[in-house]
Amino acid sequence: MKNLFAHFKGDLFGGVTAGIVALPLALAFGVSSGMGPSAGLYGAIFISFFAALFGGTNTQISGPTAPMTAVSMVVIAGIVAANDGSLEKALPAILIVFLLAGLMQIGLGLIGVGKYIRYIPYPVVSGFMTAIGVIILVTQVLPAMGYYPKEDAELVNKYKPQAEEIILDNILKEEAGEGILVLEDFEQTIKRAGKITEEDMLKEARTLAKSETSGVVGAIKVLPRAIQNINWLELILALATIIIIYGFKKITTTIPSALSLIHI
Repeated sequence: MKNLFAHFKGDLFGGVTAGIVALPLALAFGVSSGMGPSAGLYGAIFISFFAALFGGTNTQISGPTAPMTAVSMVVIAGIVAANDGSLEKALPAILIVFLLAGLMQIGLGLIGVGKYIRYIPYPVVSGFMTAIGVIILVTQVLPAMGYYPKEDAELVNKYKPQAEEIILDNILKEEAGEGILVLEDFEQTIKRAGKITEEDMLKEARTLAKSETSGVVGAIKVLPRAIQNINWLELILALATIIIIYGFKKITTTIPSALSLIHI
């Protein structure tokens, strides 16, 4: 117990520092994955808890990572698309997929497969990490420019006919499942189709616009529209953030050197 608190001060400041760094990363990765900022925040909290509980070292720091975010983004987008663009419908399948992935990872760890990572050539790992960086960079160009496809009225209107078809198709599927899609009850289908509102079509069209412009290919396709509709305030804030992040190391090394020269 004494050894447990021997480095309490260092552990405390290390934990606070890691938390400060991980918080914006967790929020950003949650948004990038498609599950929203709250999912990223909860993910960062629970991964740290379980890593501390089951981890094999006293000095490890766990948090959200870019590679898993890129992989998660592709998986989540595919599952959501298979569920008519509804995140609520797709959520159970998403949770099951990641639960199974976690169980597989635990199983591979128990049988010691992790040691074979040393036999994977460096160019393969480097290429994998570089590709992930490119994916994240391209998919964040639109938010950095302040352009969100589902808020582009002109783009959303293009998807309204397709949205109406999807809503009608869903009605037919529901009634076929209920066994009422017969000639004498077909009037009920017509009545339900007549109750489709403009708001319903707009909601579905926004979902389609977001789905069609997600990922690298979607971002590239809609990039010309994003350039025409740049939100300059958000772009300036994004560029300022990048400058601060990448210039922080240089600032922290330059300023102390300048101060020491003044002191001398």
